[in-house]
Amino acid sequence: MLKVSDQISINASVQKVWEILTNPKFIKEWDDIPENYTEGSLRLNSVIEWEGHAKMVVTEFEELKTLKLKLFLPKLKLNPSEYDVSYCYTIIYDAGVVLKFEIGDFSSLPNSNDYYESTIEWLNTAKIKIKELAES
Repeated sequence: MLKVSDQISINASVQKVWEILTNPKFIKEWDDIPENYTEGSLRLNSVIEWEGHAKMVVTEFEELKTLKLKLFLPKLKLNPSEYDVSYCYTIIYDAGVVLKFEIGDFSSLPNSNDYYESTIEWLNTAKIKIKELAES
């Protein structure tokens, strides 16, 4: 199983961290989002699509706690049932806010190690940016 797991402590309110994760205005600061995305803040079943390349669908949405997006990669020519890659963000509040990340499983994808390694690299930058945005 190839999953990326990490977490970061953030000195901000749960509400602020949630807004950074779900509001496209902030998502654009820490992740790639299509220029033509006009759906507003993420919610259950929201779709973010990079035409012909990738699509993400919000499959779990528990306000102020859990946001999970499933990744679909049409360019791979794999049936979506053949792989299960999700980006899961979980906010834990216990005398401070901790944002947990669990991304993967990349093991069923061709070039799985490339996806895994680039996700680690992306997350190392994204988590710091999320923290900066929430704490500013």
